[in-house]
Amino acid sequence: MSDSISFPTVPAPVKVVSADTVFAVLGDPTRRRLLVAMADRTPRRATTLKAAAGKKFDATLKHIIALRDAGFINAQPDPTDKRRQLYTLSPNIKIADTPEGRTMDFGYCVVRVAAAGL
Repeated sequence: MSDSISFPTVPAPVKVVSADTVFAVLGDPTRRRLLVAMADRTPRRATTLKAAAGKKFDATLKHIIALRDAGFINAQPDPTDKRRQLYTLSPNIKIADTPEGRTMDFGYCVVRVAAAGL
């Protein structure tokens, strides 16, 4: 057959996070600080995020893993050092800059981030 069949592309499914998960994550000040630090969507190592968390490395990593498991951030191998991971904010979280400040839309609630953070 010379006719080629093209299949429609299907967009990747959006992960739906439960309201309980959203509010549990936002209820922790360290996790909120990490989310605010990643709001510019720049990939960062856990060692860099440690300063934003204000915690020791092990405690920061615990919060990063909780955010990753909840679907708030993504992890990918660091291309310069395969032993390390780079963390970025999930594309499911909508970010917008408004005159009042930056907003983060988590689906069940919208959080306005002040200039000084949460």
